[in-house]
Amino acid sequence: MSTNRVVMIAALLAAGCICAQAAEFYTPPVVSVTLLNKAPEIDGTVGRQEWGQAAVLSEFVTLGGESRVQLPTTVYLGYTEQALYVGAKLFDPDPQQLRREVTQRDGEVWRDDCLELFVDTAGERQDYAHLAVNALGIKYDSYDRVVTEDFQWEAAATIHDDGWSVEISLPFANQIAPQPGDEWIVEVARNAARADVLSSWGCHNKSFYEPENFGTLIFGGRPCRVTIDDLGAMWLGQNNAFISVRPLYEFLLPMSVATSSSAWENEWQHAVKLNVRVMGRDKRGHFFDAVKLTLAPGPQQAPVPYLIRQDGFSTVTFSLTDHEGIVRWRSGPYPVEVPPVSAALAETEQKLGDALVKWAKMAEGSKKQHAQAMLEEMLMAWRSLNDRYQKREQMKRVELEDLLLKVQLITKQTEVLTTEISNPGAT
Repeated sequence: MSTNRVVMIAALLAAGCICAQAAEFYTPPVVSVTLLNKAPEIDGTVGRQEWGQAAVLSEFVTLGGESRVQLPTTVYLGYTEQALYVGAKLFDPDPQQLRREVTQRDGEVWRDDCLELFVDTAGERQDYAHLAVNALGIKYDSYDRVVTEDFQWEAAATIHDDGWSVEISLPFANQIAPQPGDEWIVEVARNAARADVLSSWGCHNKSFYEPENFGTLIFGGRPCRVTIDDLGAMWLGQNNAFISVRPLYEFLLPMSVATSSSAWENEWQHAVKLNVRVMGRDKRGHFFDAVKLTLAPGPQQAPVPYLIRQDGFSTVTFSLTDHEGIVRWRSGPYPVEVPPVSAALAETEQKLGDALVKWAKMAEGSKKQHAQAMLEEMLMAWRSLNDRYQKREQMKRVELEDLLLKVQLITKQTEVLTTEISNPGAT
């Protein structure tokens, strides 16, 4: 494992993983894929036409889940009767600096800028294949982290002006496709080695080798392509995300049905729900809601409102359930970071209370009078900042950050004063 990757993971271990700490529970992402009319050509170039029928994974999150990804990755998935196909666009503003040092099959590809794929066809979240492809198209594969004989799969990569792309073909055993409704456990991850950024579809705490956090891939049925066009402000108060939904099964229908409104309504029109879940630092910060949408041919965009009630760290997750209540698509948990003023105010209030208790035990005299004046000044400052905080939903990030710094300053001053009160004889 590369030094940078070790350092990054060690830092997460030292700081604690926000992905694990922030959410009361975590539900891995879900995607439903459709049977493609035509297999993509595995040449490393992800063309809009050949991947237009494919499902799209939701936006990646960084390892640990503490921040949104600055280098986006778009992943497409579809299948034929013979194979599962994966196409990915990995955006990078400086593709000439991509790390692409490994040139041999089953070399340490994961050290390079690469796309990684984890596949558990049994669905038990224990044993899995690990595949990786770097920007040169060099392949790596292992099973349960042991490099054994090479699997039979295709991959190709191409470098572009705005990053690079990769296409993968994974043949089914005996060239027999899974049945509609069958599920695989999968994960798609990226090592942006040049920028020292690890990200993935699902949220992982310490490493990508956490099968309990892998996502679910559902074959066939009536899948939809769901894309989050806009996550909204992701700030305190009311927010609006915009999500587009397009039934992928319309590509498989006879033209007479796909173009006939009456035939569509009778056989294929269904209501779905776009759900949103906000997980705050405690139950008071949680929020749940749903928007109903009736499917129609072509993409539809719907606003999905959600509420951020608390500052500090929260996550927001979106999902789509079909008319039978089955989850057909779910995003990863997207982090919402608001300066944690509330916790800082509570800490300062506690320290001021402790200081007051110790002050009350001081002997009468000038030192006690001086400490009293200082405490009164700090209490007034704390109340003023607390009053400002009550209008937090109207404040901008820079204003909340400034408020946090001022609260932290009072905290430090209180700690110094408490030390003086505890040692009145010290000079």
